[in-house]
Amino acid sequence: MISVSLIKKWKKMLSHKSVFHVNQMEGNFYSVGEIKGYYNDLRGKAIFTSKFDDNGIPYNIASLGEQKKKIYFPITIIQYGLGCYDVYLEKGEEDYRKKMLMMADWVVTHSDQNGAVDAFGPLMYRCPLSSMAQGEGASLLARAYVETSDPIYLETCRKLIHFMLCERDKGGTSEYTEEGLLLHEYPDKSLVLNGWIFSAFGLLDCYKITKEEIYWQYWKDAVRGIRNMLNRFDCGHWSFYDLGGKYTSPFYHCLHIELLKALNHLEPDPVFEKYIQKWTSDKQSRFWSLYAFGKKAVQKLTEKKNTEWVLVE
Repeated sequence: MISVSLIKKWKKMLSHKSVFHVNQMEGNFYSVGEIKGYYNDLRGKAIFTSKFDDNGIPYNIASLGEQKKKIYFPITIIQYGLGCYDVYLEKGEEDYRKKMLMMADWVVTHSDQNGAVDAFGPLMYRCPLSSMAQGEGASLLARAYVETSDPIYLETCRKLIHFMLCERDKGGTSEYTEEGLLLHEYPDKSLVLNGWIFSAFGLLDCYKITKEEIYWQYWKDAVRGIRNMLNRFDCGHWSFYDLGGKYTSPFYHCLHIELLKALNHLEPDPVFEKYIQKWTSDKQSRFWSLYAFGKKAVQKLTEKKNTEWVLVE
């Protein structure tokens, strides 16, 4: 059964009025060799996030059917921090730098001694872990370290990455295969492309601030995996959200393209260029855009009844 809350969320998504689905182009301020801006443009998160507690920490509203509750979703907080940092780099407004550091402090406080971030526990998921929370959290902490030289940010960044690299069947979020390093946004579900790329960026940022070869090798192995398996996310006229056959919404299809543009600048490869061009052409086709939207809608409507809470605001 589709709740009223979800219908409202989808309407906002289609009109780009949802903070979850603001346009996210390739980042404007990142550097190939240094820690600067983020690789994906998250400034919209900084501008459109509207729900904050008395301490300035953003929160979300989640629903299960018609039930609603307030939650602190780590990925929302981390992406808000990354977006604030890009706004700071763009405008030089100290307030945004302070907000970024506040979000980094939240990650330090809310990761455990092993570096695990409880990403999906607030939503009652069976597996609360996520490589995306680990990798994006590490990226945020790397920027906080560059700004302050505070060793707590460096130490926690390392911890988040080390936990992310633990094998999925041993309680972590990684899978080591012949194709390359797979980083699982949802360790108990199908491999998700955007989450994999976001997670890999954390490896690169950890290398940039430590210059330790081990992180560089993990980054290269993750990039190799994305390159080798990218064709499996292509359905012929559109992109799949995951390897379970879920179609992307128009938002996530565009996000795939923009993430690949950044990845191709960091690690140029003809495979990345091929799918940037192909998926851009698919996006520009009104027929395939409408077809994919219809397929996605049918998949949503025929999913099993959800037993997990869903972010709606």
